[in-house]
Amino acid sequence: MTDRDPPKTKLEQHPGESVWEAMARELASNPDSPASLNIMSAVGKAARPRTEAVEQVVAALEAQLHEDGEQQRAAVQAAIRHWERECGTQMGDALLQDLQKTARERIERRRRQPPKMESILSARPATTDTGYQLGIHLEGLEGTWHRLWGIICLVFGFGDQVESDEGVLTVRAQFEALLGRTMTPAEWSALMAHAKNHHETVVKPTMVHRDKP
Repeated sequence: MTDRDPPKTKLEQHPGESVWEAMARELASNPDSPASLNIMSAVGKAARPRTEAVEQVVAALEAQLHEDGEQQRAAVQAAIRHWERECGTQMGDALLQDLQKTARERIERRRRQPPKMESILSARPATTDTGYQLGIHLEGLEGTWHRLWGIICLVFGFGDQVESDEGVLTVRAQFEALLGRTMTPAEWSALMAHAKNHHETVVKPTMVHRDKP
């Protein structure tokens, strides 16, 4: 193709080449071409129902780990049956164990993270902090929220004088500047309560365990 040729929008198969081989060749040789973008879009669309079915199973397993009742077990079985219908096969024990591991890891990761801003704040700017979400930095609205929660947890380890701690006051001012308003007393109390609970249930037991001979 010369510089004047229009970009390919349809997949071209060479003689004797399967459609899967043609797709692989196009993606490898012209990853940014319209044809490649169409391939990735089609593959993503085809895989979405199965991906969503997996997510449904993991979410049900998470709920069961929080409370192992009859309703939770029924939800897990329903999610597994949905996955089996989407994938056209039975879910084996090995895969189920992998998904249970994923559910446990998600719960543990969530226990070590700040609460979602939406669960504490009555309103927030519609921003997306990609760098924070990728784990690159702790800046922006979401990153500063994480730092504020983290420093409150830290200060609780030295006592209950969180309100007057200079570090907490500094990070709170930074967060409120990005938020565009002052946090309400109810919002601040909710964040404090979450941070204190995290310190008591996650941080403090870890520190006690480390201090033991």
